[in-house]
Amino acid sequence: MNNLIYQYWFMKNEDVSYGKKSKLLEYFFDSYHIYNASRKELLASGLLDERKIDTFLENRKKFDINKEYEEFLQSPFSFITMEDSNYPEKLRNIYDPPYGLFYIGKLPDFSKCVSIVGARRCSAYGKKMAYELGKELGKLGIVVISGMARGIDAYGHQGALDAGGETIAVLGSGCDVIYPYDNRGLYENIARNGAVISEYQMGTGPTAMNFPRRNRIVSALSDVVIVVEAREKSGSLITADFALEHGKEIYVVPGRVGDGLSLGCNKLISQGAGVIWSMEQFLKELSELYGTGNSTGFTVKEKPEIQLTTEQKKIYNLFDLYPKSLAQVAEENDIDQLKLLGQILELERLGLLCEIFKNNYIKQQ
Repeated sequence: MNNLIYQYWFMKNEDVSYGKKSKLLEYFFDSYHIYNASRKELLASGLLDERKIDTFLENRKKFDINKEYEEFLQSPFSFITMEDSNYPEKLRNIYDPPYGLFYIGKLPDFSKCVSIVGARRCSAYGKKMAYELGKELGKLGIVVISGMARGIDAYGHQGALDAGGETIAVLGSGCDVIYPYDNRGLYENIARNGAVISEYQMGTGPTAMNFPRRNRIVSALSDVVIVVEAREKSGSLITADFALEHGKEIYVVPGRVGDGLSLGCNKLISQGAGVIWSMEQFLKELSELYGTGNSTGFTVKEKPEIQLTTEQKKIYNLFDLYPKSLAQVAEENDIDQLKLLGQILELERLGLLCEIFKNNYIKQQ
């Protein structure tokens, strides 16, 4: 019988905890031998007590292994387990790896992966930074990983997609449960240009306890975790904690002192996280992380220095990384609005300023 049938059965089994599954696999070698183990053999493993073994054997008898597996094969979903040589090595190396992952789409090469995480309720600046980071990483062939939540997650995914890159969404629900549902279009795009993955059973709802466990997978698959806007008790900080535990690099987008959306990021900076001062600086450091020369798989091009007039430099320096309106800058600096707008439009053309919403601008670099 196809060994995948036994792997599917073991993935569906809910009588054994996540941690015990990997231990049973180590003891019995594979899911085929676990499925065919006798009561005596299960007891000898020392991994399950008698009550658990009775439940395990009873439910094994009830499970129509052929029927269940055939039904799954008719769905658009797939799965991969620790018994498969293509199972991500980065996951094997953590303390409590999932036995398997359900997914829809195509699993990428996980050799170069960066996650972008942050607040669901984020600022326009946060959305822009997440999108631009996702886009730049996507252009370079680096897989962008996130959790498909509203806000920062969604913009990071979208940036990668718009660049023609690959992106992975790790869900805190079953792979077939779209959450939040208003991200349905994003879910479908990710499934076409990457994969949506989950360790949870099909049909599992998005309960609060699922998300911290989900975050460990986001961290484990990533070489670098980027936090873009996070409140003091943000779930993104859980991902950062896992990143520290997994020995991953952490970068943050810095924020203003006293800004609620920046408290988590600024706290990480105080603890030694890397800071993204500019896209060029971050990508250069990322290329160093992945090696130098042709072994990086990508090269970072330095932008030529732009020559500005004295007046242009003056106007440029009136802006920073947080949105300022045309009216605000004109009033604070006693500049005619029409004259100021002309200078802003030229700086925008040069790629130095960006209008993130009507008549509100931020520095690009």
